[in-house]
Amino acid sequence: MRRTLFALLIAPTLSLTACNLESQARVDSIHRMNEGVKHYKKNNLSGAEQALKEAIKIDPTNHKAHEALGTLMRKQERWADAEAAYKSAIESMAEDQVGKYHYELGLVTSKLAHGEGVTRATFEQKANEAIASFDQALKLDPTLYKAHYQMGRLYEELDQPEQADQAYRASIDINGGYTPPLVSLGSMYIDYGFSNVAMAVLEAGTKANPTDAGVWKGLGEALQNLNKTQEAIDAYTKATKIDPDQADVYFSLGMAYAELRQKAEATEALETFLKKAGSSAPPHTIKAANDTIARMSDVI
Repeated sequence: MRRTLFALLIAPTLSLTACNLESQARVDSIHRMNEGVKHYKKNNLSGAEQALKEAIKIDPTNHKAHEALGTLMRKQERWADAEAAYKSAIESMAEDQVGKYHYELGLVTSKLAHGEGVTRATFEQKANEAIASFDQALKLDPTLYKAHYQMGRLYEELDQPEQADQAYRASIDINGGYTPPLVSLGSMYIDYGFSNVAMAVLEAGTKANPTDAGVWKGLGEALQNLNKTQEAIDAYTKATKIDPDQADVYFSLGMAYAELRQKAEATEALETFLKKAGSSAPPHTIKAANDTIARMSDVI
């Protein structure tokens, strides 16, 4: 009877001690995590990595430390390590999942899908994994419009235009001022031969964000495909004024001027393209620019 009473008395004490130890571990882990964040802000990446890993070792359930480690890995483009860190962040939460973590996981998994030397089969596997992560992020937080956009890009690369269309439009519906999905949707319609639809989409983009060079460039391409060359020139020109360093716009502008046999303007735009692009441009584009400049020399 006395032994039973002793056990009843000591059990709450042991439980309380365990709770205190857990609380202290969490405090120590957070302290070490904060030190890691400070190292990160000072660009001491090795110090940040060491501190964050120690924080996780002290308290494996510190999901914020896992997530911070994932962010650090992303900065260093260590995509596989980042993927593992974000997965650990999600696993350590168990309940009360955060949509942001699934979104970040989708981003790094997408990077792995586009890795150098990746086979088509591996690309498809990682792309579908990324889509699943973005989809889960949206279930947890429907306001993550960039998740829809990222899904759209992956669906397009997987040759699933209908799903891509739906994803891009879902992003636009949530945030009409975010123009990347408008540009991507317009470009996809151009690729599939529906430049008239692309023109309508990209015109909406110019109204949503008139200072986005990508929207004006895309609109120029749609207009040029519809043989509205002067209007295309106007759109390309606006793009160059917004972003003078976007080399490929000068190529499109030069070729449009060449269609109208405007020698000086075509030559100037194409020479600007060659100067800005340098050796980074595709060889066939460089050849086309040089050939057109030579052809323009015969124009009176």
